Amino acid sequence: MNEELKSTNNAVDFVVCISEMVAGYNERMISYDMDKVMDEAYENEYIDMKKEDLGRALDIFEEDFSDPDAGWLNWECVEIRKWIENKALGSPE
Repeated sequence: MNEELKSTNNAVDFVVCISEMVAGYNERMISYDMDKVMDEAYENEYIDMKKEDLGRALDIFEEDFSDPDAGWLNWECVEIRKWIENKALGSPE
């Protein structure tokens, strides 16, 4: 149970980090590379994401994407899904 809670917390921290970064860039009308934002959040030592946490992160993102007030742009949703799929299928860490 402890590992499941840790994995969920990692996923939540990851999603919040990405969401805040994207919102900040969008509010300031700054263009950004989604892959770079995702990579930096994934590698952040304080978030401690693992490959096995990606499924939970995607579930959280999908719930957020379905909220019309969240403000996600279609291309952002597509890029996040693609990044998570590629990372999950990629080589082991």
